[in-house]
Amino acid sequence: MKYYKIKIKRRFEEEDKVLGHANGQFVSNGAFYFDKMRKGEIIEDAPIFDYFHLQSFGEEKDWEWRLQDVHNFIGESPSGNNFYISENFKILLENFKITPKYHFYETRLLYKGEKLKYWIFQFIASYRKLNKMQYVDFPKSIFYIHNQNYSAKSYEEWSDINEEMYDKFNEDLKIKKVVLTEFFDFFPLNPISSDIIVSENLKKAIEENNITGFEFFDIDYEVVVE
Repeated sequence: MKYYKIKIKRRFEEEDKVLGHANGQFVSNGAFYFDKMRKGEIIEDAPIFDYFHLQSFGEEKDWEWRLQDVHNFIGESPSGNNFYISENFKILLENFKITPKYHFYETRLLYKGEKLKYWIFQFIASYRKLNKMQYVDFPKSIFYIHNQNYSAKSYEEWSDINEEMYDKFNEDLKIKKVVLTEFFDFFPLNPISSDIIVSENLKKAIEENNITGFEFFDIDYEVVVE
């Protein structure tokens, strides 16, 4: 199975405009909930977050110039590695295998005077407790820096090596080969990389269902599922 790196498209040079991001400054008690989410906590009994609006660093008249199926965050928000996604994209994602732990939070987005159902897709939760690192076979994975390869027995050993290399070169280890012990269609590689990788099947489904707002890139390392 081939994997691709996925990113949110945020700049549109031809239109000379910047995509609006989701701001939850008007959500009741939003700061309280968003702080928990930034820390990796999953809130099972969260209310409907009503409401977000789009905002950018450009002029206010341009904040709502484009609506996508996915947006980043700005201002009062969970920020981090969370996506702000449409109902259509949530429904599509539910048919694919996402690395644990993740959660969807229902929200309302005020867009051009109408409130739409949008969702916070929280996948940073697995970072804090390193739940998803259990699916990386570190002894079989290969990392490198300055043409020198490294392997590790565990995430903890990888972290120690990475810290040592960062102190020496002011750079993190890069991936040459990552071996997953289980198949996932959506896998954020954080903390061993900032990349979010998706399967070819999920990429194809996003494109065929006209889910807007993503860009895909080839990756320069090997992904193996055993």
